[in-house]
Amino acid sequence: QDLPIDRFVGAQRQKSAMALLSKIAGGCARAPCDGRRRAASPSPLSLPQEVLRHASGRAAPRELEKVDLSDESLNESSNLPSPSAASSRSTPSTSSLSRRAVARWSLALRVARIVLLARRSKQNSAAELDDQRKETSRASIRVTRTLSDPEISAGVRQMMALLDSSQPLGHLSDFAKEYGTEAFCKRLLRKNDGNVKKSSEKFKQALAWRQAHKEVLISRKFALGGDERVIGSDLQRRPVIYFCMKNQMLSGAQCLDQKVVTMLQAIDSMPGGVEDMVHIWDLHGQQFRLSDLNPAPLVRMIQSQEAYFAARLHETIIIGMPRMATALKDAVWPLVPEKTKAKIRFMSEEEAQLHIETQCDEEVAGRILAAMQQNRDNRLSLEQRKKSWMRVDEFGQLVPMV
Repeated sequence: QDLPIDRFVGAQRQKSAMALLSKIAGGCARAPCDGRRRAASPSPLSLPQEVLRHASGRAAPRELEKVDLSDESLNESSNLPSPSAASSRSTPSTSSLSRRAVARWSLALRVARIVLLARRSKQNSAAELDDQRKETSRASIRVTRTLSDPEISAGVRQMMALLDSSQPLGHLSDFAKEYGTEAFCKRLLRKNDGNVKKSSEKFKQALAWRQAHKEVLISRKFALGGDERVIGSDLQRRPVIYFCMKNQMLSGAQCLDQKVVTMLQAIDSMPGGVEDMVHIWDLHGQQFRLSDLNPAPLVRMIQSQEAYFAARLHETIIIGMPRMATALKDAVWPLVPEKTKAKIRFMSEEEAQLHIETQCDEEVAGRILAAMQQNRDNRLSLEQRKKSWMRVDEFGQLVPMV
């Protein structure tokens, strides 16, 4: 956790990234390598280049061809080649790689791939970001009024026509199509400032997402990955979802179903006239797994927020920002729409407490602050904290979280 991984992000800091990759893999730039050192680990000078070449899809040391770098097997030593197997088909510079050295290589390669993914995401999205800025600028000039009823009706008819059998969404199941309601179309149009073309694309994405996630949407069953739950509502009766990273028990990808179900529960608890919710992400005690550095789960969550759960976000409050979390945020931030960025607020613990006290009544504010305080009490174990995990149901009653 002490490694400044956030220095990976940005092409201007490639030199620092190379030095860190060398440190991860066991190299030492301050002392020359003798024969024993060279046998135990690759040269610190050649390591970053080899790592980056392998991460780019080019040639890699043969010892690493059999290394399984998936999330599930990252920590399994059984997937690493044995020293004898490694040395039997090796080059002179890596003739005696130990199991520990190969494990370090695996870690370095994994991080390098994440770094390159972040860089490529930024490069690939540069043109898209320019288009978004131009569109935002044009929208601020031309869309300064509320859409008229005829305009909304025309947009809704055009979007719902996509459900006809001869149209792009005609092949979807009845389960997927039933979400394509007039109310959903109107939310998309409001979110996209009346842009029918953009709203139609999000409409397609949302219904395709619904069909792909039919099981969790119907059963609402999930693997418990943390304490994410509807903890109350604010003064405008918007549901408030709270979770603390200290209690995360599974990887980010394994927690996505719980996030979906929690948002469905928040929607169920919305009174008439309320359509959006508040998220509180308490990053205190974040324990980073290597898989958590992969931005893909966060990107998938953002995509579902922009399509299936469109116009459901009032604001997201992020409490604290560890160094490694900053690296992950920098990787996905270019992919976040400008309107969504405006709803995300980064706060210290003190700022968050004051904000919660002003936005929620005394009972709900006390419940949230009590959860924050409990998560910062090192005397309490995870099992003890679990006993207090309660959520608010659609009737406003406190019930066990699961």
